[in-house]
Parts: sequence; structure tokens; C-alpha cells
Amino acid sequence: MLDKVSVIIVNWNCEQFIEQCLLSLLAQTVKPFEIILVDNASSDCSVDIVSRFSSIRLIELDQNTGFAAGNNFAIKAASTESEWIALLNPDAFPSPTWLEELVGSTQNNPEFDVFGSTLVNAMDSSVLDGTGDVYHASGLVWRKDHGAEDSVVNRDVESEIFSPCAAAALYRRSVFFEANGFDEDFFGWA
Repeated sequence: MLDKVSVIIVNWNCEQFIEQCLLSLLAQTVKPFEIILVDNASSDCSVDIVSRFSSIRLIELDQNTGFAAGNNFAIKAASTESEWIALLNPDAFPSPTWLEELVGSTQNNPEFDVFGSTLVNAMDSSVLDGTGDVYHASGLVWRKDHGAEDSVVNRDVESEIFSPCAAAALYRRSVFFEANGFDEDFFGWA
């Protein structure tokens, strides 16, 4: 039996992307247990677009709380039946096996609590957006493989990273709460 996954999307004025994101998410080979979209007081047509998807739980906030606070809010609202929380940016369009592969990684690596995704540039699928975050002893952080040709990365090989990019990542729900969620001082783009 597969573990239950709640997928969280925090949106702010992403009407040009949100429909493609949701359609990609609904086409997954492993279906999410639930999909929650928090809208951070968008002034565009995002909410109208999301409202057409009856299976999406839409939470409309009256102000832009930012990336970290929006995700924390949604995760607290997620079903307690979900063991896993998947975060997905509204401008990310997961391949049909995205969730299946993440869940498979949890089963193959039960000692880990956080899993990342290989991110591909949406405008040019031959170029990577990144394969996780790298941390240097100097305190600098950067996206591993950002800008590299997709063909140079062997996607069949799992590897450890410092941290996943939260644009498309999977977190064990209990560990997320143990860490008290995201630091809400990080407002981000949302």
C-alpha cells in the first residue's frame, strides 16, 4: 500500500502557469491523497482558474503571507492521514511519474525524511534548473547542476543532497512539524 501524500501549492498571481501545473498534477500515475492550493491574495485570475478544479481544495488568504508562511498554513490544514507532504510551485509542471518516483524513493530509502526532484527549465527542457541545493563551508548555497544540459545527469541514480529545492520536494509530515515548519522570515516570491 502506498503512503498518502498531500500536495501543497502556494500561489500568488501565477494565472499564466497554474492551469498547466494543476493539469500535470492531476495526470500523475500515483494520485495525491489531496491537493491544497493556498492563494496569497492574488490580484489576477488565478482563483477563477483554480475554482474550475473541483478536486482542488482552495484556501484564499486575504493578504500575501509569502512562501514560507503560506506553506506552513497549508501543511497545518492538510489531512492528518497524510504521512507525506509534497510541495510544488505553481510554475512547476511535474512529469506524470513525479509523485510515483518520489514515493518510490521513500520506500527504497526509509531512513530519509526529505526528498528532492530534478528540476528542468520549463522554457527549455534540455537545460536543468537544478538537482538540489549545495552548501559550501563559506556559507554560500547554490543550485546543483543549475544551467547544465539535462543529458549530463543520470536520472536513474539517486544521490544525497544538502537540501531539496522546495519547488518540487517531498517531506515526511512528522519531521516537518518537529522542525516547526519553514522559517516565516523567508517571504520569498509568493
